[in-house]
Amino acid sequence: MAGLDPNYSEEVERRFRAPPAAGELPPGNGVEVAAEAGSRAVGALVQLRALGVGERIVAARFRAYGCPHLIAAASWAAEQLSGATPALLAAWDWQTVASALAVPPAKFGRLLVLQDAVRNLGIACTRMPPGA
Repeated sequence: MAGLDPNYSEEVERRFRAPPAAGELPPGNGVEVAAEAGSRAVGALVQLRALGVGERIVAARFRAYGCPHLIAAASWAAEQLSGATPALLAAWDWQTVASALAVPPAKFGRLLVLQDAVRNLGIACTRMPPGA
């Protein structure tokens, strides 16, 4: 199968074609929290849902609207969120995913939308009931 475009890394193509962590959360014990950032009107929307136990994320899923780089980055981020605390989410930075997926500078603005969604998830996690 031919590649999408020579500007996309193999990992971006793989995650765009079959994005791990896309869709709904699996059933589980814990508190479900959600956050989003961006909008369809600006061409970049990321919605994150996570299952929290105590002060940690135990599972995360995403939905995204945007370019292949954004969808791949949201997939990568959702997989990385397992074990995250609200403090880690508050400090999450888009540059790690940019490097991991070889995202070109022209797409960095899209990754800022993802960063906002992850940080918003951190805020939502701080509202989880204690001991949840």
